[in-house]
This record gives sequence, C-alpha cells and structure tokens, in this order.
Amino acid sequence: MSEEERSTHSEEITTTPQHVGDIEDLTTQIVCSAEFWIAGMTCTVCSGTIEQAIRHELPQVCAVAISLATDTATVTWPASSHDDDMTCRIKQAIEAVGYSVEKVVVLNESSPVNNNNNSTNDEEQPMSTNTFDDMEERWQQLQQRQTEKVQGRRNAFLWSLVGTVPILSLTMFLPHLRILQRPVHIWHFAMPLEALILWMLATPVQFLSGWEFYKGAFFAIFVAGRAGMDVLIALGTTASYSYAVVGVLTEDTMAAHFFETSAVLICFVLGGKWMQAVAVRRTSQALTQLLELQAKTAIQVTPLSPTDHFDPSRDPYRETVVPIQNIGAGDIVKVIQGTSIPADGIVLVGEMSVDESMVTGEAMPVLKTIGASVLGGTVCVEAGSEGASFCQVTGVGAQTALAQIVQLVHDAQTRTVPIQTFADSISALFVPAVCSISVVTFLVWYALCSTHVVPSSWYENEDPMTFSILFAIACLVISCPCALGLATPTAVMVGTGVSAKVGILLKGGESLEVASTVDSVVFDKTGTLTKGKPVVSDFLKLDDKEHTNENQILWLLASLERSLEHPLAKAIVQFAEEKLGEEYIEEEPLEQPSDFRSFTGRGALGRFGNTLMAVGNRAFAEMHNYDVSFVAEECMQSLEEEGKTAVLIALNGIVKAILGIVDEIKEDAGPAIAYLRSEMGIDVWMVTGDNTTTAAAVGRKLSIPQNRIIAEALPATKLEHVRKLQAEGKVVAMVGDGINDSPALAQADVGLSLGTGAAIANEASDVVLVKGHVVDVCTALDLSRAIFRRIQWNFVWSLIYNCLGIPVAAGVFYPFLRVRLPPTVAALAMALSSVSVVMSSLLLRLYQPPSIDFSSRQPRSERRRPQRAVAFDSDSDAMMTERLLDHDFTELTETTELVDNRTVPSGSE
Repeated sequence: MSEEERSTHSEEITTTPQHVGDIEDLTTQIVCSAEFWIAGMTCTVCSGTIEQAIRHELPQVCAVAISLATDTATVTWPASSHDDDMTCRIKQAIEAVGYSVEKVVVLNESSPVNNNNNSTNDEEQPMSTNTFDDMEERWQQLQQRQTEKVQGRRNAFLWSLVGTVPILSLTMFLPHLRILQRPVHIWHFAMPLEALILWMLATPVQFLSGWEFYKGAFFAIFVAGRAGMDVLIALGTTASYSYAVVGVLTEDTMAAHFFETSAVLICFVLGGKWMQAVAVRRTSQALTQLLELQAKTAIQVTPLSPTDHFDPSRDPYRETVVPIQNIGAGDIVKVIQGTSIPADGIVLVGEMSVDESMVTGEAMPVLKTIGASVLGGTVCVEAGSEGASFCQVTGVGAQTALAQIVQLVHDAQTRTVPIQTFADSISALFVPAVCSISVVTFLVWYALCSTHVVPSSWYENEDPMTFSILFAIACLVISCPCALGLATPTAVMVGTGVSAKVGILLKGGESLEVASTVDSVVFDKTGTLTKGKPVVSDFLKLDDKEHTNENQILWLLASLERSLEHPLAKAIVQFAEEKLGEEYIEEEPLEQPSDFRSFTGRGALGRFGNTLMAVGNRAFAEMHNYDVSFVAEECMQSLEEEGKTAVLIALNGIVKAILGIVDEIKEDAGPAIAYLRSEMGIDVWMVTGDNTTTAAAVGRKLSIPQNRIIAEALPATKLEHVRKLQAEGKVVAMVGDGINDSPALAQADVGLSLGTGAAIANEASDVVLVKGHVVDVCTALDLSRAIFRRIQWNFVWSLIYNCLGIPVAAGVFYPFLRVRLPPTVAALAMALSSVSVVMSSLLLRLYQPPSIDFSSRQPRSERRRPQRAVAFDSDSDAMMTERLLDHDFTELTETTELVDNRTVPSGSE
C-alpha cells in the first residue's frame, strides 16, 4: 500500500468513529458549548426557570439542555458571537434566579473546523474536555459530586427521622398516657405535656430538615414567579405546623396532632429525594466504568530507520510501553493477543480477530486484515502467527468511538421527564388557587361578621377574627397537597415492588408514564432475541466411498479444535465432546495434532498419523483449493440462508461433513413478539449489527416483516433509527443488552435492558429485565400501563376530593346546615384522603402478568431437517441468566486470557 493510499484509507477509517459523534448534527455549524454543574434543582419548575433565565439574558443561545438526573445544563451558542465571556454571563444568569453553579466544563469551544480557545474568564477558568484525561476526570468528579449529594440527602432524611419517629410513637402508640396529659405552664400559657413534647420535636424537623423547601419556595415565588413542588410542601407543612401552634396556645388539645402531619410529610419527601439521588449516582458510576474500558497504556513502536512501508520482520524498531496520553494520530502501536486495543486505528501489519461486542454487540469475533479499521477498547482475541499485530493510530482520547458513545449516553439523558411536568403543571395552578380561596374565605366571612350580616349568635364564644380565620385555616388544611403528593410515589413504590417480584426492575416513576403509551418496540438481536453464544445446530455428514465413521470425524474434530481459542472452536469442541460422550473419550483420549497450523479468521489443520484433518470456512477451502462437491455447496448455501455459519470438515483434502453454527433464538422470543403485535398492538422492529442474511433469517423465524429489520447497524445507526421513529410521533421502547445499545437505550422514550447484559446497558436503561426473558418485555409494558392508570386515578381522586372539600371547609354550606368544619376534622379528612390514595395504590398488589401461549409450534423454517443431528443446547432455562453473555467490563471474551493494559502500571516504560 502506497503512502497516498494509506493516507486516503486512514481518512476513511477516521470517519467511522466520528460518525457516532456527528449524530448531534453540530459539525455543520460553528458552535461553542459548555456544561454547567448546578446545585439546588428539584423539579421541572427549576429547569424551566433556568432555561427561561438563560434565553432571556442571552437570546443568541442556540440550545439549552437541562438534566435533572445529573443536575447539569448544557448550553450551546454560535461561535460567531463576539461575546468572549459567554460562560461567565451564563453562570451569572443562572445564579441570578437563585441557583449556584459549582463548575463550568467547556465541552468544545468551536466546531471541529475551528478549534480555538477563546475563553477569557479570569475569575474561573472553565475546564476543557477535549482530551481523554479531561473526559475521564470529568466523570470521576461527577461521580464524587453525586456521592456527596447522596450523603447529604441521607443525612437530611435521618435527621428528620430522629424527630418523626418519637412523634409517631406519641400520637399512635402512647396517646392516652396520663402523664402526657399533665398540664405544663409556660409563661401565661397552659398546655398538655404531650403537646409541648410534640412541639419541641416537630420544630427542628419543620425548620431545619425542611429548610430547603422554604428556600426553594422563596426563589420559586419571589424570583422565578412560579410555584412548584417546593411551594406545595412548604405551604402544606407550614399550614399544619402553624395551626398546631395556635391550637396549643389556645388550649385546643386536638390541634397538637397537626405536628405529626407536617413532620411525616417532610420526612417522606426527604426519603424520596434520597432514593432518587442513589439512582442518579449509579448512573454516573456506570458511565465511569464505560470509560475505564479504554486502555491506559500502549506499546508504542518506533522504527529505528526512516521507512515508507514499515515491516517489523525487516525493519529494526524499538518497543516502549507508554501512557495512552503519549499516543497520537499517526503513531504505530503493537497489539498483543488478549489485550485491549489502545486507540482507534487501521491494521498496518498482520491479521487479528477482534471482539467488537462493546460496539456492535455481536458475539462473533471479526477478522481484521491489513487496512481494516479497529476501535479503541475492543479486545484482540487472536493475532497472527506470532500473537501480535501492528496498527496505525487514527483517533485517541475524546475522538475515539468509545468516548463518543459515552457522550451520546449523557446527551440522550438530558430530556424532560413527562410525569414531573404533569405533576408540576397541576401544582402551578393548584397552589395559587388554594391560597386565593383561603384569603377570599377570610375576607368574605370577616366582612359579613363586621357588617352584622352574619348574626352574632353564629360565633357566640369567638370574635369575628377568630371565626373567620378558622374557615381560612380549614381551607388550607383540608386542601393540603398530601394526597396530590402521595399520588405518584405510592403507586410507584407499590408498582416497583410488584415488578421486582416478577423479575423487572423499574428505575423510577418517570418511565412509567411513557412506557404506558409505547407503540413501537425496537429489539437488538444478539443476546436479546438470541442467546448470545454460538452453538453447533447442524452436523451434516456427506456420503463418501470410504464410509468414514461419524465418531471418528467427531474425535478428530475435537482433537484439532481444542488447540484453538476462537469462540467457534469452543462451540465445536463442546458439541463433539457431547456427541461422543465421556465413556468414548475415556477409551480414546483426545490427542495433540502434529504440523498444526491456524489461519486467523478462516480455519485450522493438523495431522493425526496419516490423516490430515482440516476445519474451516469457505475462504479456508478456497485458500487450500479443496474440491467442494455440489452437495456440499448446496448444504452450505442452505445453512447460510438460515443465517448460520457453515464450516467444512475435510479429511485428506476431501470434504466429509458440514457444520452449522448459530446463535440460537430464545425459546420465548417468538411468543413474546407475537403477543406484542397481536394483543398489545405494538409495532416491532429488529435492529442488529449482524449481516443482512443472518438478520433476515432470524426475522423470518420470529415472523418479523423484512421491512421492520435493519442489519449491519452501528450504535449510531440504532440511535438514529430510534430518533427517526420519535420524529414520526412514535413512543419508542428500545430493548438491548450490550454496551453498543446504551446510546439507543438512553435516547429511547423507554429503555429496557436484560439483566444478563453489560452493566452500562442496565444503567443507561429505564427498566432492567433481571431474568433476561423476552416475555418480560410484555410484562414490563403491561405493568407500566397498570401502574400509570393507577397514578392517573390517584390524581383524579385527590383533585375531586379537594374540589369537594374546599367548599365545605370554606363554609359555603354553613348558613344552611349551621355546621362548621373544624380544622381538626379538616385534618382528619385530609388524612383520610391520603389513606384512600395509598389504598388505591395497594390494589396494584393484585396485578397478574399477562398469560402468553408457548404451545404454538415453531415455524416451518425453524424445524430441523430429519437427517440433521439434533442441535446441541448447553443453556438450560435455569442457567440462561448466568450464561447468555460470557463477557463484561473485566472479561470481554471467554476464549482468551486477557492481558491487563487498562490500568496504569507502577512503571510506565
């Protein structure tokens, strides 16, 4: 290959990982972007306030993406803007509405066309993430920030628990002890000892543990001009606490129990915030683990003499183990069998089989010849005859496909949560309305009393002020948003408990609303619809004049293939040993072949006495000029049409048998897809990185229309397809199991990952199917519909209750019935409304998963021919969860002993 050709090819390969990052469609613009780490956000009112402030102060901003999950805001603005201090001005706009900016991270200060550094912020120099080190440090700091947030939430909850538990003990278990009813005189006020204790316990909970709600409510009302969940909590607890104080001072013995209402509500909300922070921290940990796939060291090769075409067998060179930061584009690196490839590049010398499951999700290693592209973070499972290959680097650090996949996951998570918007939209109208009604109630009754329209006999023992205030307080207390606040979390808590019992982990209430409306499901193939592990499904023995014994072929096959480390070789050995049986192998132990030769990605051969045994694919047969008969060719084509890998077995140059190797379809995949399409009315797609022939064959067996199958898809393709469906107005659920699926899982409206898959896939998803069964997709979507229907009913009931209770509390019917609703009774009604919402949520315990028929026969295309051997299936249903994928972050292949180059050694050279 000439230098010009190598340069051209290098440019072509470089576009492969860049295509992943180009999905954001920003490379055609000259833009700058930065990420702001914000403290103090609690709900969508906060994110809306921040976005409105930024756009109002800086109209030239192109996009604002705020993530409540990570408490970050990503702002993009034109690089053509002459404002040199944009990050400083954006920070000031955020802080002006009551939030603090902890850090500013510059993601890119111009488009790839013009990569200048224009920051002139002397006060705080923003951190850049244009190198791998910066990117990794950014995620580590984000994880540390989330850990500190979890600790803060936990401490706040525990401190509130210290006051709440004794309060509950006094009001629920020890309410009638005589000693607690003894009067205590403080200044000029007399009160029961119980009331004094409750007051002392509730006060720190109300004003210390609940301080963040008061702060949030203050900024929401007086700075942003909006009323969110903080206002609801502050208003409800303050109304209860204030009435309790007034009641205690006026010797109303029942009023002291209002301290319990305020304390329990604050404790409950803080506990929910703690659980939310724990979930967010796990997400950041998963992203950090994904970055750790990148090698920390590389074997740098430096030719000792100038050469246009480097050849390690001819040209002298020096090897140096260096940190990955010292590697740049154009450098030559040596890749040893079993190591992680340090950077994106092209194969310069040698051949190797690469496990690309972290990019494509496919279990089969891919043969890489000279000029082929390789991606950093993938694993070399087999390398040339000398166990090593040489690559020329084309991309390192943040420019690698691995780093861009991480960025895609993060970007896809910066989306609005629909259920939070729904709750806050109700709150924004409900809170001002209740306050207005309460004020109007007081003014109307006070005016009627002052003008003697209301006879004094109606308030004999009270003055007009007290008479009117009690109506107003009853309005606030009975309309306390306890039921509204409990509507979602109680249904989510019960629903997640029910889902856990059936092996489904729901990560939060925000996914339920969307999952209940899903109308399109996109499946990954390998490891999701299939078992993710190659097995021998067919053994076709050809007729031959010598009438070779089948056991003899299997014995030679096992003896030859056990010398190889390829996943297909492992599957062949396992099949042959199973067919021969332990007794046969004990009588005829497997032998080591002589003259053994392996041809990377093609096959192997070896001699056993006078017999030359050869096993390989079609390319292997062509290399050695084997005569493939018409019958053998027909068998191979038939297997390949079914999406299987055809392998020839030749003795002394004559083809004796054909093996079919396949990644088998899970037993429940067909019935599950049929149920989704027929019973739930969901459009089913399959998007896979496998080749078109295999994808089509799997689609036929699962009755998926060919126009609903997309093959040879990279992570970017899967992500683009999800976005395409969303652009058409579809509500999309993505089902996957590998790292390559994580961008699409995060972008989809609902991401479902198999518990048997990689950890990053699980963390990027909204729902984890622990058992790894495809039918659990049906259960997850059906259960989400049931849970969200219950949430909607809870909201409807709580609003109906308030609409009926507020007029009663305001005294609308008092002139006719002469019965006033005391605040204590109003509090009881409020409590009963909350209990009714909880009881409604508890009905979810009666949920039963959908009944799916597994009795249907397999399609004709899936039935095996009578003359073929019975397929070998080593994975029982009980072992499926543990054995579907044999790779994770620390072991990406089961066939090669890995060499650890993902940690920095004590001596780099």
